Amino acid sequence: MSNATGRMTGLTMLTPVRPQWVWFLKVGFFGARFFPMAQNAILKFDFIHYVRWAVMDVPGEKLRYRYLLFESNFDGPWQHYIDAFAYVVPFWIRLTWGRGPGFPGPPPAGPLKDWIAMNSLDGGHYYCAYPEASTRMVKGALDVRKRFDRLVEDSARLGPEAFAAAYERFLVESQEHL
Repeated sequence: MSNATGRMTGLTMLTPVRPQWVWFLKVGFFGARFFPMAQNAILKFDFIHYVRWAVMDVPGEKLRYRYLLFESNFDGPWQHYIDAFAYVVPFWIRLTWGRGPGFPGPPPAGPLKDWIAMNSLDGGHYYCAYPEASTRMVKGALDVRKRFDRLVEDSARLGPEAFAAAYERFLVESQEHL
């Protein structure tokens, strides 16, 4: 798969879902919006820029299966992304994709990577505002901006020595992101 831009890789998959499990996925995706436990499984991976699942119908087509569309973009190569999921949240992966034929289940990650490569769409689409920045870099920049804004706001009421101390504190606290 060659869906890479800068530090980021996009992954788009279209996988069949057995008919008796379509309702389960639809209820699960809807419910995940309201249950932090489901959201935390994804949010713990701070290298993810975007992730989305959708159960697709193909209007006017008589297909044996409905399909699960998965789109994501993240920092680094897709193989590392799958390793992280296979070993950190295997339950959620089995719960989501285990309803389709031929799903190998994690762990181990090797068969899962083969299955993903087989079901991936090259040339998927995604948006990347900062292709050379990782999610950690963007979060760090936002943190520095917040600290800087606080410094500017405080500077109006600080004398020269107090400002020098506040500026020094800003540099120390922001150093990891500069």
